[in-house]
Amino acid sequence: MMPHQFFLILYDLILQSSVIITGVPTKSYRLPTEWIQEHTTVVNVSSFKNVDEEALLKIPGVVYVPLVGKVTVAMLERNLMRLYEQFHQHDVRHRQAGQMEKPWYTHPIHLYTAVAVTGLLALELFRK
Repeated sequence: MMPHQFFLILYDLILQSSVIITGVPTKSYRLPTEWIQEHTTVVNVSSFKNVDEEALLKIPGVVYVPLVGKVTVAMLERNLMRLYEQFHQHDVRHRQAGQMEKPWYTHPIHLYTAVAVTGLLALELFRK
């Protein structure tokens, strides 16, 4: 997937979202506020402000959580690892039992999470 394709997908997903969580660990990243719809909740879990707070708060009905604590970030990371382990163990159990269900990545939210995390990691790696 080319970077511009990733941003088109991200743009489309953000337009449909009522909750947006930013966590890009760099000062240079900014979530474009023109992508954010009215009555959206935006939560920043990065130690950097990934959104223009002044422009964001001009959007009607937006709720903005500018920062969360280190414990919250640690819990998010722990939950991400648990989700990863559960989905991969789930596939192994079903393959062993011969009862293969639809793969985990056929559910839209799982695919979105995988694409978003992979894309952000790839962008960070290409930056270096």
